[in-house]
Amino acid sequence: MTPASAREREILLTGATGFLGMELLHRLLTRTDRTVLAPVRAADDAAAEGRLDTVLATLLGPDAGALRHRVRAVAADLEQPGLGRSEAQRRALVAGVDTVVHCAASVAFTLPLPDARRSNVDGTRTVLELAALAPDLDRVVHVSTAYVAGDRPGVAHEHEGDVGQTSRNTYERTKLEAEAVVAASGLPHCVLRPSIVVGDAHTGWTPAFNVIYWPLQALSRGLLPVIPGDPGGRADVVTVDVVADALLRLACQERRTGTFHAAAGELAPTAQDLVDLAVGHFGIEPPRFVAIGEAPDIERYAGAFLPYFRVRGSFDLSRGRTIGVAPRPVPEVFDTLMRHAVRARWGRTPVARWEAQELRAAA
Repeated sequence: MTPASAREREILLTGATGFLGMELLHRLLTRTDRTVLAPVRAADDAAAEGRLDTVLATLLGPDAGALRHRVRAVAADLEQPGLGRSEAQRRALVAGVDTVVHCAASVAFTLPLPDARRSNVDGTRTVLELAALAPDLDRVVHVSTAYVAGDRPGVAHEHEGDVGQTSRNTYERTKLEAEAVVAASGLPHCVLRPSIVVGDAHTGWTPAFNVIYWPLQALSRGLLPVIPGDPGGRADVVTVDVVADALLRLACQERRTGTFHAAAGELAPTAQDLVDLAVGHFGIEPPRFVAIGEAPDIERYAGAFLPYFRVRGSFDLSRGRTIGVAPRPVPEVFDTLMRHAVRARWGRTPVARWEAQELRAAA
């Protein structure tokens, strides 16, 4: 391992193998000269480097080799106290780190609360304890979710934390709890709260076809003749480029404090808007909205996602706009998102990020 004194200051990025983490990693390597340390869940450091090689091949294709020297991976389990390493090892690990970006999380909506806490709360605490060992720490950037606002009407403001809201699931609850852990850490920090992150606005690329993609896939196949829910409910979706660009600014530009939404805000489409777009794109028969309880089979199958299609609130973007959050209306990007989803067979035939870029350039 190269001594920290011989390396440039590093950005420690958790979640580098996940969707948002991959997008930030791509930006760090192609838009900055920063070096990156990526803790990766793996049996050992060699296996961690192997996982990173796979990520870089997906992101950069033939250009991966030229940038490989600027990122290193280490085996780490964020759910283990101290990452499963001694304090001396942890200190050596972060000796050259000045910025920590914590993207890693479990985004499963249905985990039992103890399991969700282990991933999202204990994992955050472990990362903060690691950050505190970095002698030159400048900032921690914590990725949360706008949906910590919970199930409530009205505008959710960026300065609000726990105001007694009801969480829809253990994901929202534990991300709210994790924010409290960050706030109590005493470390210089800021928080980015994305809403529902979908593919890139320009290429449609995503490796993760979940949340809104599931009902859209079912609609495209004529498998949703009825939709249990509220046609006027809003689904706040934001393209990943908007979120990753904001995250890059928080990580690499002047240090900021506080909380920032990366969301559609007032541009969030209604459930009816999404259905109308799908009907137009796929040429299908319009489904019918029905009351909750009238389509029990569908509700059992899609119950975890349905609450996100009947939200009556919205997210304030006052602070988000100061870091460049400028969401595009969903009708402007919908066809691009769906073309990529179909090309990738909704995740069954993955398309690499660099390939999606080449396809766009050739179009």
